[in-house]
Amino acid sequence: MDNIDGIDSWNEEKFDKYIDQLTELVFKRLIERYGPIYPLNFGQDKEEILVGELARLNTVLSMLEDREEYEKCLIIKNRIRNIEATLKNLDNDED
Repeated sequence: MDNIDGIDSWNEEKFDKYIDQLTELVFKRLIERYGPIYPLNFGQDKEEILVGELARLNTVLSMLEDREEYEKCLIIKNRIRNIEATLKNLDNDED
């Protein structure tokens, strides 16, 4: 770290110590403002879980298509269709 924004006398140890102190201050202020944040445990409803699974399965499907594993693709596509149908039913139930 020779010359970062005009600071040329810092060595790596001083920089690491500075970053640690800054991190502590940031987290202290976050906790003061928002309360305890760890562990982050946000509740998920059924729709959020299904949408997450849908995203994961689409990623897996893309990987399987690239590897030309078409039998596995059929299984994943079927699961995707089931999740999409479930999501559609959730939307209909809310209306």
